[in-house]
Amino acid sequence: MSVYTFTFITMVSMYLAYLWGRCLTRGEIAAEVAEKTINRLEREGFVKLIFNKKTGEKDFVRFK
Repeated sequence: MSVYTFTFITMVSMYLAYLWGRCLTRGEIAAEVAEKTINRLEREGFVKLIFNKKTGEKDFVRFK
């Protein structure tokens, strides 16, 4: 294996790892923003949520 082939394989591998990490980070950031938005809406009284013990998630409650 020549030096150029090894360098090419290494650079491609590093670039793919960079793209993978970037993609994972975007998903985590979007989830965090959504959670903060829901919590803020609940705190300000725009939505009403109840904690579901069975699933461990928050469910929306209709206003009557």
